[in-house]
Amino acid sequence: MMSDYLRYGLSISRKNGLFLAAFLTVFFLAMRALGLAHEYYLRVFNALILILLIGRGILSYRSKLEDEHYGTFFDLYRISLRTAFIGVALFSVFLAIYLDQIDPAFMQEIQEVESPVPFMSPVMAAGIVFIEGLGSSLIFSYLVIQFLKKPTVEFKTEKA
Repeated sequence: MMSDYLRYGLSISRKNGLFLAAFLTVFFLAMRALGLAHEYYLRVFNALILILLIGRGILSYRSKLEDEHYGTFFDLYRISLRTAFIGVALFSVFLAIYLDQIDPAFMQEIQEVESPVPFMSPVMAAGIVFIEGLGSSLIFSYLVIQFLKKPTVEFKTEKA
């Protein structure tokens, strides 16, 4: 018999991961078009997008399960991390291509103004974004699972 994670979790995390990549890309392009790409406080919205899509994946998975079965913590954590991995990896690939091919002037700005190392490449910048996104997802996945956790029911037992 196929587990619930294999039956539902893989497709849910794939779909939400693609949504995550799309939302991050649209948000980045909107901030770039508005000239706000260097404003660090707007990166909070990246975290908000990540949290919302992780929560969406967990709720979608739970809705597919039977009423008395809420899914194990590890299944929920795998779904949320897989969602984040797909979304952040695709966005990082887009970012590397964008910085290298589409807007090398923006890469030059990053190198001059914000580069932590003297020879930052588009792939290094995208790698930093990937590591940051995956690290954030480790924490946010745990927090979202705890926030969406259903209360447990205590069963009364007879005293011997």
